[in-house]
Amino acid sequence: MTPLQMFGINSLGTLVLALVVPLVIVVFGTYLGVLGALRAFFGESSWQDVSTVEEE
Repeated sequence: MTPLQMFGINSLGTLVLALVVPLVIVVFGTYLGVLGALRAFFGESSWQDVSTVEEE
């Protein structure tokens, strides 16, 4: 059974797949990019750690 058959081959199911899947991929990629930048530039794994270090 293909994914389109599971959601039903209608315009709403196709629209949801066409919009939600790329959005999730972009959000996840952005999250990974921010984590990579934190580690590369600050050597920390969260913004809270970066702000705590700057205040001390």
